[in-house]
Amino acid sequence: MAEQAEDQEQEVSSGAAREPVMDAPGGGAPAPEEPDEANPEAGPENVEFSTGGKSIEIGNFRVFLDLRMPEFDMGPCKAYSADNLRRDEGSAFAVVADPALPTRQEHINFLTGMHMAGQIDLLDSEIAYWPPFGRNTMVLFYEKPAGGRVVTGESKKATIDEHEIGTVVIEPLMGVLQSFGEKNLAHRNIRAGNLFYADPLRQKVVLGDCAATPPGYAQPLVYETTARMSADAAGRGSGTIMDDLYALGMTLAELGIGHRPLSKLGDQEIMDLKLAKGSFQAIASQERLPLVLIEPVRGLLCDDPEERWGFAELNAWLDGRRTKPVQANSEKRAARSQNLSGRDYYTVRSLAQGMAKNWVSALAPLRDGTIEIWLRRGLGDNDRAKALADAMRQLQWAGADKRAAEDVLVARAILIMDHQGPVRFKGFSAMVDGLGYMLSYDVQHGRGPQRFADVIVRDIPAYWFGRQEGFSPEIQKLQQVYKNLRYYVQQQSAGYGYERCLYALVRNQHCLSPMIEQEYVVEISQLLPALEKAAESASEDSWPVDRHIAAFIATRLEDDIEGQLMAMQNPSDEVEYSRAIISMLAIVQWRHGPDNLQNLSHWVARLMEPAIKVFHSKARRERVETEIPKLAKRGNLVELYNLINDEQERRKDQSEFVEAVAEYSEAESEVFDLESSGPARLELAEKVGQQAAAFASTMIALLTVSALFLMHIF
Repeated sequence: MAEQAEDQEQEVSSGAAREPVMDAPGGGAPAPEEPDEANPEAGPENVEFSTGGKSIEIGNFRVFLDLRMPEFDMGPCKAYSADNLRRDEGSAFAVVADPALPTRQEHINFLTGMHMAGQIDLLDSEIAYWPPFGRNTMVLFYEKPAGGRVVTGESKKATIDEHEIGTVVIEPLMGVLQSFGEKNLAHRNIRAGNLFYADPLRQKVVLGDCAATPPGYAQPLVYETTARMSADAAGRGSGTIMDDLYALGMTLAELGIGHRPLSKLGDQEIMDLKLAKGSFQAIASQERLPLVLIEPVRGLLCDDPEERWGFAELNAWLDGRRTKPVQANSEKRAARSQNLSGRDYYTVRSLAQGMAKNWVSALAPLRDGTIEIWLRRGLGDNDRAKALADAMRQLQWAGADKRAAEDVLVARAILIMDHQGPVRFKGFSAMVDGLGYMLSYDVQHGRGPQRFADVIVRDIPAYWFGRQEGFSPEIQKLQQVYKNLRYYVQQQSAGYGYERCLYALVRNQHCLSPMIEQEYVVEISQLLPALEKAAESASEDSWPVDRHIAAFIATRLEDDIEGQLMAMQNPSDEVEYSRAIISMLAIVQWRHGPDNLQNLSHWVARLMEPAIKVFHSKARRERVETEIPKLAKRGNLVELYNLINDEQERRKDQSEFVEAVAEYSEAESEVFDLESSGPARLELAEKVGQQAAAFASTMIALLTVSALFLMHIF
């Protein structure tokens, strides 16, 4: 399972804790050395050193690098004290995102500058250079809540009376969920460890950050529903408001019992217990819940989303009205177990999890029909048994690649057992709405894209969609997103592949091209300024567009560039390849600027030689070559592209070329005729001469004979 971030456990004092160096990005890599304080060239110009310590100005804020505020950390994203330079009142803090984890742009856009009761105020966000990283990353600025953290590290016991939880906790959090729901968003960071008192009197709570990490990444596993808990932390998915309501129920349980539920158990033990007994019964069997909280906790921890409490039931409970009791919703247990790798399983979801953990061993009981029989006889589940039989028949129709077909069978069997759970394939586990985040995590943490590519090429998500019941707008939306992924993965040329999938699935994924990755380019408008900086040290034979940049442009630019991507499929065609790259960059500059890109223009100018070959006229090529340096100085890629793509000039050049070719062909034909017909003409002349000589000699002979005859007579 991917690295899972935990809440901070240490005691937090009222002042900011001091911690000189922030963790390195990527969850474990060594941190880059900090800029040398004695060397002004070691870091950015806006790093200052004062009696208060080292600080850096980012936008309208000054962030203190040596004043850590760990109570506001969000998983691997660390928090620092900050001053709002535009306001004298209030205090702020900065959450520095881990650049190896994508942030949530929709949440940033929604919350920035908005005051919402129950949610900490997001004042602003900036992409900025962060000295401990030695690179750019996203920094989020929040208003510091006045009352401190609800659950502290020493006692873990919240200072909220259980009879006041309704007004202090539930009411403000319901307001947040309703506001998020109106935007079709889910918070996905609701937990007791992310609660703060909004005021010094501690009459209301507010939720902390929900945008610095992928959805659900920082959540303890116990806070995830039975459907999502078996996914890797990075692949838990965006979820819905129903997942937030479940997390609210677990939050109430933690506040009531004074510590995180099931904290003494490991992750696998928590999953096994929740699958075996159901979420509420798992908590109730191990923890002592306050009597007043049993009803809302039971309703919110219902494992069936259709039966789970919503706003109506919560409001009724707050008003003191009785609500419909939630029935026990643990899964149906089989009369006899299904054994797999020496362990007995009694429910289909627990068996699905067991198959995912024992991939190789799962194939045998599938092929010999043991699991199908267990479904029919042990559970009386003929629908699942029939689906499994159909999957087995498809295996028999498989071609030469039997191993791949067997892997697909196991993956489909898992989805048959647990159709609401994640897509699982040979160690890969992610919800369908979390596949993009899982791909991002794998690529940036050394695993690479192969696991994701295997899942997509084998069409496992399509089978997941086919197993869903009823109509859901969220599922319909997901299907639209995923319909092109298989085509993208199967294409090997620039602008496609896993890179295209990554930027299509993760809206806030920064471009991972090695040329500009350190610049943290999230928006298309940031691309060319980053390339302008990269052009300062670019090698003369390198191209300013690689696979990542081509895919980034294809997904972020509103214009259709499929024609340019098609031209890039054949790098050996230097003319079309170079023209396609110049065209893509010119369109980006035309749409998003900036107007002056001298470094990038000179970089492109050095690579324009193949594109100049499109002109046939030597004089025209020389004129274009003369114009290129002049236009490069102006930093306008559009003008450079128009120089080699002037349709009027190209038509004129083509027309002149056709005429020249025709004239040349005609002249060459005449020369050929003259050169090739010489011997024939000599032979003809000789023959005609011989004929003339013969005729002349005959006439002379006749005349002579006639003269002699006349002389004889007379």
